[in-house]
Amino acid sequence: MSALPLLCVLLSAAPAAFGQREVIRTEVVAQWEFDRDTDGFAAEHHCQLSSGQGHLIVRSDGVDPYFHRPVDLPGGQLQLQLRAKGTVAGGSIYWTTDQSPQRGEDKAQSFPMRSDGQWHEYSVTFAAAGRLKDLRLDPGNGPGELEIDWIRLVREELHPISIEEVQCDEHRVRCRLKNHQPGAIDVQVFGQKLTIPGQSEQTVEQPVDASHPLEVFSVVVHAGDLPPVRQTVFLHHPAAETAWIERPLDGGKLQVARDGTVARLYRGDRLVAALAPLVHQGDKMPKLRVTAESPDICLQGDGIKATVSAQGDEITVRLDSQQPCEGPVVRALGGLEQGLFAGLEYLGKGEHSSSMLDVETDERLRYVPDVMKVTFPLMAFVTDRGSVAMTWSDMQVQPVFATPNVMDGTADHRMALRGKTIEATIRLAHVPLEELIAWYVKKCGLPPLPQPPRTREQQWELCLKGLNGPLHTADGWGHCAEDHWPRAFLADHASTIWRLTGKVPEMPRIVPGGAHVPNDSIFFVTGHADQWLKSQQQRVRGMMQQQKPDGSFHYEGKYRRGHFEDTASGACARPAWVLLDYAYSTGDRAARETGLRTLDYMKRFRTPRGAQTWELSLHTPDQLASAYAVLAYVRGFELTGKQEYLKEARRWALSGIPFVYLWTCKPVMLYGTPPVFGATNWRAPCWIGLPVQWVGGVYAYGLTKLAPYDDSVDWNHLARGILISAEQQQYPDGKWVGLLPDSFVLRSQERHPWNINPCALVSLRMVLDGQLDSLAVAVDGNHRVVAPFPVAIRQGKAHIQGRAGVKYQVLLDGSRIADVDSQGDDVVPLD
Repeated sequence: MSALPLLCVLLSAAPAAFGQREVIRTEVVAQWEFDRDTDGFAAEHHCQLSSGQGHLIVRSDGVDPYFHRPVDLPGGQLQLQLRAKGTVAGGSIYWTTDQSPQRGEDKAQSFPMRSDGQWHEYSVTFAAAGRLKDLRLDPGNGPGELEIDWIRLVREELHPISIEEVQCDEHRVRCRLKNHQPGAIDVQVFGQKLTIPGQSEQTVEQPVDASHPLEVFSVVVHAGDLPPVRQTVFLHHPAAETAWIERPLDGGKLQVARDGTVARLYRGDRLVAALAPLVHQGDKMPKLRVTAESPDICLQGDGIKATVSAQGDEITVRLDSQQPCEGPVVRALGGLEQGLFAGLEYLGKGEHSSSMLDVETDERLRYVPDVMKVTFPLMAFVTDRGSVAMTWSDMQVQPVFATPNVMDGTADHRMALRGKTIEATIRLAHVPLEELIAWYVKKCGLPPLPQPPRTREQQWELCLKGLNGPLHTADGWGHCAEDHWPRAFLADHASTIWRLTGKVPEMPRIVPGGAHVPNDSIFFVTGHADQWLKSQQQRVRGMMQQQKPDGSFHYEGKYRRGHFEDTASGACARPAWVLLDYAYSTGDRAARETGLRTLDYMKRFRTPRGAQTWELSLHTPDQLASAYAVLAYVRGFELTGKQEYLKEARRWALSGIPFVYLWTCKPVMLYGTPPVFGATNWRAPCWIGLPVQWVGGVYAYGLTKLAPYDDSVDWNHLARGILISAEQQQYPDGKWVGLLPDSFVLRSQERHPWNINPCALVSLRMVLDGQLDSLAVAVDGNHRVVAPFPVAIRQGKAHIQGRAGVKYQVLLDGSRIADVDSQGDDVVPLD
């Protein structure tokens, strides 16, 4: 570590968000430049350190590499800075202090690190209580190399005063100020002088004008010679009137203020939303004048032009500004029922955006996110007054999303766009959130499919390489290839191999499961249909015992924390699917009634969440919950013919679309599927913007089951896109050839472990290609037949499209097993 003189730099007083303190000075307290050696840094886990040419060289050789350095430095508000290049993506730091000497997730911070082999500078801010005693750096999560030019530790001096909160109503603005220093400090705000005691808060208020529909209100706090702390909010006053230009909307009307400050959206006579402001530039309102009123409303000012048009239930706003601007600022009014920011937020009744319920690190802050985390351009709110959605045409503009509207200190729900050239379409309606998703898909369409990376025959060859590679040992196959995943003679893997080759692999026994989509064919072509039936019966009976009398399933465990109840759509949907799938195959009445009771209970849920409680919160929005719900409700419809179940299947299918990328700026991105809007253990990894295609694959498989009954969306097209993205993500060669990585980093186009078997991808492609992937079920009014080949019931007989020379079994009416020596087209009497 190099000893440096104290260096103080006065920073510009840029506005801070509510509750955040502005940095006014920085001081470099330590710097490591690696001119001679590793400067005290030492390898600790799955890496080696060396120095050369003034750089620290880190070579990682396994999962979770990290290195560290003991230090003894004053703590406080600190920032770790480094200049580095490498082939590893993502990074984290851990620290310990004299007051908290054990490492833990409470003293950790992740930060983005690029793996493009180019030099980049990174910084991560953290707070260390007491004296800092140890620093640990985690470069990525797998093998690779990182070269570090220098590392600096900087102490930040924060402004002693922060604006913790601004609350606005129709009469006044209340501003809560906090003094963070031990001693009292004199401030001036709203023309008032006051003293805030040390480590204390004080609330000041100021009446509002409220004479105009839009008021620009600036809070400026002066504290001696320090830079002023300031925050500007925009206040919409619904009772205030001005000169308007009106346009009819389906079921309502649009009002645009002639001075271009604000617009209002009504359903009937009820105000549902406001564009407030219509546009602003750096918290300043441009002076606009009306230049045309027909057919579009055109407003123009110095260096800015706005155009507003209305048709049906849609309003289009076009902004062209020489300076960066924000607009339209859409503010939905009323109590929140549902909210969506595609790729980032899926909110239920009364929930807050950017909360800590699913992510507890700084990655929870999604008010103004990285645009690459947005899966497609849609933001929407459903309130007790109506529903408002906004889409836009250019993915380079910056979306903004906040509920409640913390940016203006008001109770409304805010969505906006930032840029120079903006075109947005806003829909005003009275429909559930899922129908706003359907509106987007209908309006913009599903994008064309990516080019498949290989032919069907090449794909089968690749998958077989994966199944016969490191996934397979003398003890069977693993779900994943890494050594610590146990091996067994798994039914899904053996069934997939049989489907692809026509040959039964050698195995002393069959163990159910193995893949994310079940494939039980192998039981019926090896003479073990009775084992399949018994194992399914045992599984179903166990689930039935877990069900509550009202049809629900519940979860109690570590990941229950923070959720408002002990159940969720994902917790109920998966057992419902298992029960009803078994009932569909066997006709079992108890499983049928139990599963249908769960479907009826699940109608209360509005958000897909809680399907991955092995590592994620029960509260976390989750595409796997959408997948299981689709599969369960389709089975319910097939068992009963009830249209209400089909409508529910469609609703849940729509709920899974926000987890799918419908735009791209990378070779592999389109139709990628970030699985959840949350983080493992609330901290890391954060899965927002990080595709996990096996989850998308289960969802796509569910879509193929819905597609024969619903054509409101081209479900097979969407499923095919998800499949092609998965095939793009598969390892094309190397040690893990043919396997599917657990996640795929879009920015660096890197595959991350675990490395998963490709069985579910084979099943999905077969179904999309019109082939049978697993077991076929045929049902008429009297009989039910399960077979490993396509089957139909005609005139009291099962007609099976078998394969000549293959011996197989069929299950008849859920209890009888018949042996068949196939002649190709086989007939089995049922009566």
